[in-house]
Amino acid sequence: MKKVFAVAVVALAGVMFFASCGKKCVCTRYEDGKKIVATNSDNTRYFDKGACTQQSVSSYQGYSYVTDGKLVDVEIKCK
Repeated sequence: MKKVFAVAVVALAGVMFFASCGKKCVCTRYEDGKKIVATNSDNTRYFDKGACTQQSVSSYQGYSYVTDGKLVDVEIKCK
């Protein structure tokens, strides 16, 4: 009986360990160096940090979320 209990405890601990390792990815949009919006991956968990950071986008000219029709420097950083 003690062996069954010990195996059950070890199995439960293993499941909890592997289920909690994944991290959410937070991507932040900057316009002209100012933080505009941050989004996260509520339903997706990343076990490899590189999979999240590869979603980052270096600075480019794009349209603003704040002011219609205005061109700004847009940068997206994910971590």
